[in-house]
Amino acid sequence: MLVRNFGEHMSLPWQTSFRVKEKAELEAYCRQSRIEYEWIGDRLRTRQTRPAVRQHVLTGEWVWFNHVAFWHVSSLDPTVRQMFLAEFGQDDLPYNTYYGDGSHIDDAVVEAVREAYRQETVTFPWQPGDLLMLDNMMVAHGRYPFTGERKILAAMGEPCQSGQLASQQAAIA
Repeated sequence: MLVRNFGEHMSLPWQTSFRVKEKAELEAYCRQSRIEYEWIGDRLRTRQTRPAVRQHVLTGEWVWFNHVAFWHVSSLDPTVRQMFLAEFGQDDLPYNTYYGDGSHIDDAVVEAVREAYRQETVTFPWQPGDLLMLDNMMVAHGRYPFTGERKILAAMGEPCQSGQLASQQAAIA
């Protein structure tokens, strides 16, 4: 479960994140996308519960397809983490991940996921003119910081929504 809190001084405004202007538009989008939402005054809290693994839509292979390790509070620098917890408390952090039932994921569990990522990481030195194409379900990407000049162009081919994944998975089986 990914919990996000949108409000003043908390990441991007919900209007930017969801590309809508009105609360009614956001609420309709959330209902359509199976995102729970809650208004706390003018602040928005969302909860998205998704499977940790999915079957690849073409190969049928089971793949790890979530961001539990990247959005978990333990991914923050320890000093920043303490500052955020002191400022917002556990429930009002800008973002955090939990088990699907909403219970806390121990830092050690998330670190084990990070270690699995480290063990599977493939890196290469970028050269001028390099082009990277990847299957977003098969590989994690872009996790290390970069300095220097670069031009990023991104395109998605054959996008699919969560509901489509379920129906495509049924067709593969």
